[in-house]
Amino acid sequence: MTALLALSACDGAPAAPGAQGGGASASPSSAGPRPAGAGGLLAGGVWAIRKFEVGGRAEDLPSEARGWIALGNDGTASGSYGCTPFHRKAEVTATHLTLGEEVAPLPAPSHSPAPPTDGPGPCRPDDVAGAPALADFEKKVRAAFDGELSLATKQTDGYPLELHVKNGQGDDIQLAQARGDDFFGIRWQLVDTTFHDEHGPEFTAGDQMFLDFHDDGSVSGKLGCNDLTAKVTFAGTHLYFDDAALTTRRTCSTKIMKEEASVLATLKKSLNYTYWVEPGTLSMSLDEDLAFPAREHGFELIGKRHR
Repeated sequence: MTALLALSACDGAPAAPGAQGGGASASPSSAGPRPAGAGGLLAGGVWAIRKFEVGGRAEDLPSEARGWIALGNDGTASGSYGCTPFHRKAEVTATHLTLGEEVAPLPAPSHSPAPPTDGPGPCRPDDVAGAPALADFEKKVRAAFDGELSLATKQTDGYPLELHVKNGQGDDIQLAQARGDDFFGIRWQLVDTTFHDEHGPEFTAGDQMFLDFHDDGSVSGKLGCNDLTAKVTFAGTHLYFDDAALTTRRTCSTKIMKEEASVLATLKKSLNYTYWVEPGTLSMSLDEDLAFPAREHGFELIGKRHR
C-alpha cells in the first residue's frame, strides 16, 4: 500500500485523480499487525465496489461510478463513494471494519492523466451535483459505509473471491480486489492490445516485453528490444504513466521494433487507465477509462514470476 498512500488522491478528477482508502474495526488497528480472515484480505490491497444491495434490493451502479476502498497503515481508510473521495479513521479485525470520522484529505498527486479524446472519462466530484442518479447512489454508499461493519467472504467456482461489507441493517457492499499487496513483486508481461472485448495479435517479443512496478512510483522494464523507465501514479482503481522513455538503443527485428514503438507511444500519452489484477490468475487488464458508452482501448498483461 505504500504507493497508493504516497501517490494517489482524488479518483477520476483530472487535476487530482482518485480518492483513497484504508479501513479497520474493533481491537487491532491497521497500524498494528494485519488481522486474519476477511479483515486481513481487506487490509491487503485496493478493493472496488462491484455490487451494492440496500434492503435486499440490488442498486444500479451508475456508469460513471468508480467506488473503491483501501486501508492505510496509519489507522485510516481512503476511497471513493463513486466519484467523491473520502479519507476516514478506520479500525479492522478479522471480521469487522469500523469507519469513523473524516480526517484531512490526502494530497493530490503532482501529475494528472491526459484528458480523454474519445469519451467523457471518469466522473469528477464536481459532476455529482448535476447527476441525480449518481448523487443518490453516493448518498446510499456513504450511509452504508459508516460505523461498525461486518466482513465476510464468498467463493463461487469460476469467479473471483467476493468480499462483503454489511452494516447493521443488512445493506451489502460487494467488493472485488483490484490490486493485492503482492503486486509489486510480480513481473508483468505485456501480452497484447485490447479494444473493448477484442484482442489484437500477441506481441512478438513474448517475455521480453514486460513492466516491473515499484512501490516508490517508478517503473522499469523492457519493450521487446530496449529497456524502459517511467513513473506511475496510482489513484484508487486508476493508474497512469508519465515520463516513459527508452534507456537503451538496441536494434531488433522490424516487427519487434514496430511493436515497441507503438507501446511506447501509447505509454507516453499518459492515459487514465482502470486496472484490475484478477486474483489467483496473475492476469491484469489496463483499460483506458473513457466512460460509457465509449469503447475502451488497453493492454492485457500476465504475471510471469516474482522478482
